[in-house]
Amino acid sequence: MKLGETYSLCEHASKFGTDQACHDYLVQARWNGKPQCPKCDNYHMNYYLSKRKVYKCSKCYKQFSVTQGTIFEKSKIPLNKWFLAIYLFTVNKRGISSIQLGKFLGIKQQSAWYMLTRIRTSMNTENETILCGVVEADETLIAPKVNRDKRLQIAKRIHDDEQDRIHGYSRRKRIKSEGGTRKVGRKKGTTKEIVEQNKMKRDGKPYRSKPDRIPFEKGVFVLGMLERNGRIVLKKLGINRKSVSNENVHPLLKAHISESSVFITDEHHVYDKTSDFFLEHLSVNHQISYCVDGVHSNGIENVWGHLKRMVSGTYFHFSYHHADGYLNESTYRWNRQKDSEQTLFEDFIPMVIGKNITYKEIKIKKENKLAA
Repeated sequence: MKLGETYSLCEHASKFGTDQACHDYLVQARWNGKPQCPKCDNYHMNYYLSKRKVYKCSKCYKQFSVTQGTIFEKSKIPLNKWFLAIYLFTVNKRGISSIQLGKFLGIKQQSAWYMLTRIRTSMNTENETILCGVVEADETLIAPKVNRDKRLQIAKRIHDDEQDRIHGYSRRKRIKSEGGTRKVGRKKGTTKEIVEQNKMKRDGKPYRSKPDRIPFEKGVFVLGMLERNGRIVLKKLGINRKSVSNENVHPLLKAHISESSVFITDEHHVYDKTSDFFLEHLSVNHQISYCVDGVHSNGIENVWGHLKRMVSGTYFHFSYHHADGYLNESTYRWNRQKDSEQTLFEDFIPMVIGKNITYKEIKIKKENKLAA
């Protein structure tokens, strides 16, 4: 594909408009045009049964299909819709929701969600690379926004009503319920001396920190590693701040960053003892400056910006149980941001081989995470 050319949706539809065209392309991409039996590895004189759309081995006489062992296996959705879903998934910078994909393909939202989950399963090796050179690392909280999700708004209303029932109305809400418009704040006529005295009284009381999040708002803490001007690795840590610990973070750093790297972070305490793992460890204090003598972690902050826009803009009902799939998706797009649309699609097709997952396995995987 020449520089400047694009692989448009019309070109994709004309090339893969029929189920047979997708079938032939998959045979060429998987077996190089010569169907191979998955049981005996025979590829000589295997013939095609057109009525059943399967191949029959000339040696062991077993029947097999081109979709066997892929994400398309046992799917009633035609291959041309699968190929269109992969195209829309790979070329969209922020991804595509299951509701929007269902409207494009003319299928139910549940089927579109299952398709997207299978597609993300093909990316389960994206966050298994090793970074080298100058590597930045940081951690953040990825959580849905209440003002974007109707289900969270309903849950917040129920939560607030329950808190009012247990603890009573707050002063602001009590004044509002009585029909008053009096402002809540410093009393009229209070002098600066009294304000200073009240401040001194509060200084002796223990500080109550804010909770990690609203109890009904599910989120996940993520560790990010960025090779300067290169690839990224995103790993899930847990659902609370206790998961950002040496026991969880240090093994991930050792596994995905080479020992000869220059490691750059902020001044979080979890990185205090990482100088023993790498060639050099540099840190920057964000309370003073975001860049000191060329030492900064602005690259990984840029990664967080793209990830949070994807979550808040497309997948605003973020699920903790499927967080690994969303992180793999974000890593896939970042590491291939310079590739063309056609390259993204053509390189993705070989990834679907050997990545089949059933709905039962997805359900069991979710139950295991809930038990953990």
